Amino acid sequence: MKHLFFKGVRLTGSTVPADHSITSWTPSRVVVPLLPREIGLVPVGTAVKKGALLGEEGGFAPENGVVTEYREILHPILGKVFCAVMELHPKSEKKKSKKYALRGAHNREDILQAVRQAGIINESTGEYLWKELETWFQEPPAYVAADLLEDDPLCGAGAALFISDREKVLQGMEYLASALPGVPRKMVWNSRWMEENRETMPSKYQLRLTGRYPAWVLYLQKTGDTAVRIGIQALAAMTEAVEEGIPQTHTVVTVSGEMLPHPGRYWVPVGTPVGELLTHCGVGARPCQAVMGEALTGQAVLDPDTPITVSTRGITVWTPQKARLDDRAFPCIGCGKCQSVCPQGLEPWVVQEALGLDPVPERMLWRVEGCSQCGVCRAVCPSGIDLTACMKQAAELRKRGGLT
Repeated sequence: MKHLFFKGVRLTGSTVPADHSITSWTPSRVVVPLLPREIGLVPVGTAVKKGALLGEEGGFAPENGVVTEYREILHPILGKVFCAVMELHPKSEKKKSKKYALRGAHNREDILQAVRQAGIINESTGEYLWKELETWFQEPPAYVAADLLEDDPLCGAGAALFISDREKVLQGMEYLASALPGVPRKMVWNSRWMEENRETMPSKYQLRLTGRYPAWVLYLQKTGDTAVRIGIQALAAMTEAVEEGIPQTHTVVTVSGEMLPHPGRYWVPVGTPVGELLTHCGVGARPCQAVMGEALTGQAVLDPDTPITVSTRGITVWTPQKARLDDRAFPCIGCGKCQSVCPQGLEPWVVQEALGLDPVPERMLWRVEGCSQCGVCRAVCPSGIDLTACMKQAAELRKRGGLT
């Protein structure tokens, strides 16, 4: 359910997980995207061990298993992507208890190499972490914020991950300092639950925001900071990569929606098919529509074999009837709601009107490059127009040039 506020939206709902626990679950098979270069290394029929590199530049076996085939999947977020299909044969292992001393003893080059070889993705942005670290080194941000935000309840899991892997995350913060010397670090949160557990994080890092969506964009607009975010599981994965050479093979995803008997947060292998996870959550054979991604910017899942990636974060399941109602679009009525809630102060309804003209007048695409793609304008539009897509299209048109 959406509640509108001045310059923001508050998202609530009874179908989100009731607590902050994370349940580990492993499917019988995975469909692992081989990014960034879509070339498979392992012959079909070959048995591989956990952590083995499946592609020429990326894609790791999350458990022991056998590569059964290679397939191209139309992913709602990634587009067409080449994947390795594996049957998993997990081997029970005793977890070694390890204390992560906060020492930050590695230099920048060591950390960058470890992060790159581990294929770590920053779940808060969906980008490879090593690329972001290099960019931040060249253009230092005001600070780097560990992302504990929960203004989107259908995706928020940073707080739960921090509580369960506190020492590993804090060690990742120390390695972040070694990779970006001189750049301050903070931990940014906005939930009441994290407020009650704030003693678990060092006071020097704490940065509390208000709870309106999109809280981070609203905060940056207010302060003018050039700050950037890093996900909690990216920090934990950085520690494992630097100290043990372990690649990033698992992720946490929040599964929710009105059709689910068992909503929750699940720690699953990267490549877990959406259909198998929903079956585990109790959907069964009932017809439904699944949406992958954040509550306001998610994309429909059309193939049950669609793999879960590190940046998936959330899957929401609706009845087909509700989906059809929500997907209907009508002409713009010029109400201005999209403009009133835009955290960047833009005019999406004007941009939508401009895109319908031939040629498109550039004067009507005012500051479209500043759109953060938060999806609030689409959420509040009473006509059901995908204004977020309009803003993205307009920004691409201005980048290409040639407008009147």
